Amino acid sequence: MNHYQINLRSISHQSPQNPLQALKEASEGAEKTVSPLAAVTRDLQLIADLGVELLHVMPPFRMGQLARKGIGSPYAVADYMEIDPEFGNKTEWFDLVRKAHALGLKIILGFMPNHTARDHVWVSEDPENYVRDEQGKPGFDFDWSDTAKLNYTYPPLRRKVINTLRYWLEGEDRQSGVDGYRMDMAHMISDLTFWNEAIPELETVNERPLLLLAECYGLERNLDLFARGFQAAYDDDFYKIAQYGYARDDKGKSRLLLDPAAEHNGDFAPRLADWKRGGIAAAVQGLIQEYQTRAPHNLLARYVDNHDEGRGIYRFGPQACRVMMDLAACMPRSMLFTLAGQEAGAMNRPPIHEYFSICDKGFRRIDGNQVRNIEGIEFEGNLFLRTSEERAQAISETRKRFELHQHPVMQQGDWHPCDVQEQAPDIHKTIVAFRRHFDGETLYGLFNLGHEKRDLKQVPEGKVIYGKIDANVLFPFSTAIIQQP
Repeated sequence: MNHYQINLRSISHQSPQNPLQALKEASEGAEKTVSPLAAVTRDLQLIADLGVELLHVMPPFRMGQLARKGIGSPYAVADYMEIDPEFGNKTEWFDLVRKAHALGLKIILGFMPNHTARDHVWVSEDPENYVRDEQGKPGFDFDWSDTAKLNYTYPPLRRKVINTLRYWLEGEDRQSGVDGYRMDMAHMISDLTFWNEAIPELETVNERPLLLLAECYGLERNLDLFARGFQAAYDDDFYKIAQYGYARDDKGKSRLLLDPAAEHNGDFAPRLADWKRGGIAAAVQGLIQEYQTRAPHNLLARYVDNHDEGRGIYRFGPQACRVMMDLAACMPRSMLFTLAGQEAGAMNRPPIHEYFSICDKGFRRIDGNQVRNIEGIEFEGNLFLRTSEERAQAISETRKRFELHQHPVMQQGDWHPCDVQEQAPDIHKTIVAFRRHFDGETLYGLFNLGHEKRDLKQVPEGKVIYGKIDANVLFPFSTAIIQQP
């Protein structure tokens, strides 16, 4: 499923983008800036034409004021029943959902089951709605001091949340209800049995199949949520392979270099063990095998960009991002996750708390024998590839990748690893190779996840329908999809 996440703050600016726009805005009869929701609705056909199947809108709800950080976070909500004026209004929201359905798109809504803003309407209604700290005040997780943690051991609170979820699923009419939710930190709520109670009821709300995507970190936590009724979850290990595996050189190009920090992430330990045995190739194959064995029927959201992690092209370089997204498009049970702007080479993280800020989503830069950590940036704007030609090429690549992902063999075919006899020591192996078969058609996929070319002694015969291979040589960060004759 081709998934497209929209941070509404990246769609429409509160400020002019350049001095001439500021002059124009101040002139008499100037055109009014439309809301982000109206802007998405107006141009939704462009998103559909890209090959998107699932539209994921980050939370548009009214944001809290109490303990607000910076410009306010969409993940600290003061009222789930209202749209924040920064993003639009309810009429515009329901118009967006109707148009998405008219274009054949599914649409899911970002929702925070773990917490609200500290001035949410439920705080004053009943103190039992929230987990309390030692001082009797609503508690919060980590450094999320603008939030208050919900108490799912309290039956009235459980009912409130279910009713809220029902409201947006039902909509104003049959076509204006969403198809599901992306559940923020779904594994962190105070009583996970809530999902066992809520999901069966939510599945009965409308005729369309319910899609619940869990933001969740760690294989075992994903498996627990699948058992409770979630259909999809984040494949955090896939992202961590990129995060720990890639750096950039002094020219901005991708380099494969395992980060020592991987040793300190317990959830990543199985993949790190695979890596030490057989390189990045074994880490990927081990991940695929794990999910194939333990969760063969659930969807996994695979990405190099999302609103939390920042832009892959900035963190890992364009070459690594391209081949990793090609790989994601071909892995079994993939939800190919794209953050709006990624298709045009966006490099800055759209804002969560600040108009402009340094953030921790930077990259490792290789300077000779030294590796330095470079900080990330977030700001309210968009920094894309430099020229229109580069942007057009990147968008064309995204469209082709979406088409590849929709191929029946990639959607329904079995998966079998192949030995192409990569000529490299085990610890340095970078080639992921597979055979997938469905309905009489067979496709082979070859992916070089490293910055050095690889000689292969056994290459499948057939026609290359995506990417390229030169005889028995697979070039750095390249893909070849071969159709068997």
